[in-house]
Amino acid sequence: MATSTALNNIGNELLSTTMHILMKEWRDNVSEATAFLDAHERVHGAGGPTQAGGTRIVIPLGMGEHSSTTRMQTGFERIDLSVSDVLEPAVYNWGHVVRPVAISSEEEYVNSGESAIISILESRVKMTANALKREFCKQVVQGSVAGWEDWETLNGIDGTTGFLEHRADAAQTNTVGGVSKGSNQDKTGWQHSFYDGAASFNSNGLAGLYDLKVEIASKGGNQPNVILASRDGFKNLKRSLQANERYVSQDKIDGGRLVEYWDGIMIDVERFMPKVTGAASATDPASFMFLNLEDIHMIWDPKGYFDMSDFETVSGEYDVRSAKIRCRGQLVCRSLAGAGMAIDLDTF
Repeated sequence: MATSTALNNIGNELLSTTMHILMKEWRDNVSEATAFLDAHERVHGAGGPTQAGGTRIVIPLGMGEHSSTTRMQTGFERIDLSVSDVLEPAVYNWGHVVRPVAISSEEEYVNSGESAIISILESRVKMTANALKREFCKQVVQGSVAGWEDWETLNGIDGTTGFLEHRADAAQTNTVGGVSKGSNQDKTGWQHSFYDGAASFNSNGLAGLYDLKVEIASKGGNQPNVILASRDGFKNLKRSLQANERYVSQDKIDGGRLVEYWDGIMIDVERFMPKVTGAASATDPASFMFLNLEDIHMIWDPKGYFDMSDFETVSGEYDVRSAKIRCRGQLVCRSLAGAGMAIDLDTF
């Protein structure tokens, strides 16, 4: 049953309906000015892909060859039926965070009238949702966000479980989804490409990025469909291409934000690229991340993509009405063959 305060005749049902409409409009524009989310929604749509239920997310990895080839000449050759189970599961726990939105009875008395109450909560819902979006994007790209410790991150420079490291493929040792890179260096798709720009884009940057792209292509996996760039890395790339701007095309995404394409790949500035004071990325900053978002992507709970609950009157001692905005999902990896990391190209 809908409840209302003594002063305002706006029940929880009406308040919830109004705020749900607001949240739908907000989610429709959630990717604006957010490089990772924009690219992800281009590939998977808003809030996709999803998994309903389950205590964990299991991603089967094809690690190696199932069988060997037999040459046939007469048709009577003995076929080698020695086979192996090459599927190894990468296992991820769900990440789940919430932020409350609340209004007290005193605030409702002071701001009497439906429009005043809705105006206050509209502002609070937007601020809360934007804070969650900002934290989510920072966690995915940079990591170490308070409250988001259960969520995976691309940043393998500053931690041992991040997907992309500042090391050549033969030296990568992080564990992703419970599967060690160091123990699977000979396996297909569990090492990403890498380039160190040695703090000089002018000397090494453009050629190094092309080398990185060619190295990724040589691994035979899915090719990158987005490049996340640091602000300085992007400026240095543009500066080096000024005389040849035809190599960079432009496009507008929904909402009018301008993004660009370099050598056929969408490239966008990501403000949370790892460059963390006091951490390894302070001296080895991530300048460019090459990603294939079919291989590295989010899995969302169907009701966990910045989803808002109904408003309820808080029981107990508090004279407050509140709702919760939640994120429930996880960043997962199916293969690293289509990924690459270029570091230390923030200096021209």
